This record gives sequence, structure tokens and C-alpha cells, in this order.
Amino acid sequence: MLDRARTAQGDSPGAVGFPPPDDALWTWVAGSGVDSVELKVLLRPGPGTGARFTVRHATRVRQRRLYLMDTPDLVLARAGVHVRLRDRGRDRWDVTVRLRGEGAAADLPRPGGARVELDVLPGHAFHSTELREVVDVDRALACRDGRLDTREVLTAAQGALLDEAAPGVATLGAHGPLAVERVTVPRPRCQLPHARHERCRFPGGGVLEEFSARCAPGEAADVACAVTRFLALHDAAPVPEQRTKTAAWLDELLRAAGV
Repeated sequence: MLDRARTAQGDSPGAVGFPPPDDALWTWVAGSGVDSVELKVLLRPGPGTGARFTVRHATRVRQRRLYLMDTPDLVLARAGVHVRLRDRGRDRWDVTVRLRGEGAAADLPRPGGARVELDVLPGHAFHSTELREVVDVDRALACRDGRLDTREVLTAAQGALLDEAAPGVATLGAHGPLAVERVTVPRPRCQLPHARHERCRFPGGGVLEEFSARCAPGEAADVACAVTRFLALHDAAPVPEQRTKTAAWLDELLRAAGV
């Protein structure tokens, strides 16, 4: 049910391939039991895409730098376990332990305080459960630079989630960074309350762009239609292979590591 690639061949450039509102996928999404849904579309990189989406509306570009904490051969990420250290700017850091998989949300552990989300892309849907915590800047930098064991900045709940998903994995080093420029797309522009455009630059110089909109599970079908209309209006063309930016980043890291 999840692997339903529907390419919109011959449609307008913004036709992204989400199924129609009456498709059974949306009924499944509405009853999936997740906290929220994020509709995502990878776009062909182009100059000034974010500016075209926000024309004449004041909005701030937020800079983020993401580090994937993993073994040298990325054994965690390849198993769908992501330990991510994030520099949010202005000496603000956080760390996230996230598990990702396809199938029913009930198949994923859900410890207290965890957030469970469903990412829906044209052709794919992925559940993720995550625990995120703020980290002191000095400890975050020490972790990034290999002067402090990653487990020292995890909470007990995060450590338990990691051990349950990947027992026996000890020393983790920093891979990255992935540099992200994020712009919130104002609601008057797109009629969506939680939409944003991200431009991501990989360590090797490659660029990826993503448009996303977050919503409640029962609103996903309508939001998918709104996303499709907005992208079509701005001639924003999707890339042929739709996947999460984390998956694209992992491919880049695996190539760099020779795995």
C-alpha cells in the first residue's frame, strides 16, 4: 500500500504524483495513529526558489547545520536509526534519536515523550518516532569534534531507545555537516499553515531542495491537493526520484565513506 509511485507524466510541471483525495492511502493515513503528517516533495534545484515562494512577504532564512552521529560505516543509518546533532545557530544545539520504517506505526517503539510522525512523499510513506533534547553548546561542540562520547549528551530515554534499536553500538563519530537554509512559506502565499522550503547543501557540494507542509492526519488529503496546486502555480518541478532528504544525505555519506 505504501509503495504507490504515481508519476504525473504529461501533467503540468508542478504535478507531483500524490494520489487523488478519494484514494485509500488517505483513509489509512487518517487512521494511522501518528501525531502529525508531513507532506514532502523534492524539487529540481533552481536559483531563488525560496524567494519565489515568499514574494513580498517578510520571512527570515534560518540556517541549520546537521551532523549524523554514527559508526565509520554508518551502520545505524543503514538500519533506519538516526542520531542527529543539530546546530540551530546562536549557540543553540539539540540532539535527536530517530527510528524510521515503513508499515504500521504500532510496529515502532513509542517511549514517553516521543513524537511519531508520518512522512508522505509521492510514492512512499515512512513512519518515524523520535526523541529530541536540547544540548549545551560546549558539550555539543565536544561531541561533534570527538572529544566527548555521543552517549554522554543523550538522555536516559534516548539512550534506551538507541540501545533497543541497535544494541551493542558504542563509539559514534560525526558525519557531515548538511547545511540547510529554511524559509517558512507564509500562509497568504500558499494557504497552508505550516509550509516551508529548504535548500540543503551536501558536504560534497550537491544541492537538494524540498517543499513540505505539516498537518493533522485527517487533513492530509486536502493538504496534498493544496501542495500540488501551489507548486504547479510556481512551476516548481519535482525530481524523478522522490525520497527523504535524509536518504539522499545517507547516499552521499556512503559514497564518501566508500561503503
